[in-house]
Amino acid sequence: MSLELKQYIKDSLGRGASREEIEKTLSQSGWSDAVIQKTLDQFVGVDAQGVPIPAPRMQAHQIARDLFIYLLILVTLGMSACALGGLMFELIDRHIPDAGNTMAYYGRSGINWAIAQLVVAFPTFSLLTRAIQKDVCQHPEKRESLIRKLLIYFILGLTAVVSLGDLVSTLSTFLQGEVTCRFMAKAGTVLGISLLIFAYYLFEMRRDDRLVRR
Repeated sequence: MSLELKQYIKDSLGRGASREEIEKTLSQSGWSDAVIQKTLDQFVGVDAQGVPIPAPRMQAHQIARDLFIYLLILVTLGMSACALGGLMFELIDRHIPDAGNTMAYYGRSGINWAIAQLVVAFPTFSLLTRAIQKDVCQHPEKRESLIRKLLIYFILGLTAVVSLGDLVSTLSTFLQGEVTCRFMAKAGTVLGISLLIFAYYLFEMRRDDRLVRR
């Protein structure tokens, strides 16, 4: 929940403004009715001077539950990305020959392990993400959740660092004159996976901001 919104409502109630007046003003300012109502519902008590105060409604187990789910999303996303990258690397090694290694041996264990990880991790990630999206739709104020924002910004930062590192490595190899088709294919795989994840969570962040303002 936006701290600015809560402070505004508290100050307005303290000055004697009615709930209807506050709702109308905030609605005209672009806040959604659901977020306004959820925030107003938290102000159910008064202090000794009669000034409304927010009543805590979020329970500790709800915070722990959200943290648990978001951590699982982070772990399964990482497993899915690594498994997809490992699978692509195995296929690249098989189908793009290495001129400097004519005795290469390719077993199936690497591919089998990557597929097993992908089959387990990605559906779990998808189900957890869908559950979070459904929960956020039912409780719009959770778009302002600190846990949600930290997860999104962490993933954005991590994928940005990986993408930049991949580009630096590619440029360094190119300047040394050691670029091969196999290296470029693997570098492109890392960059593609990182940018795909970055684009998805950037869209999520911007959608959260847009819907909160609406």
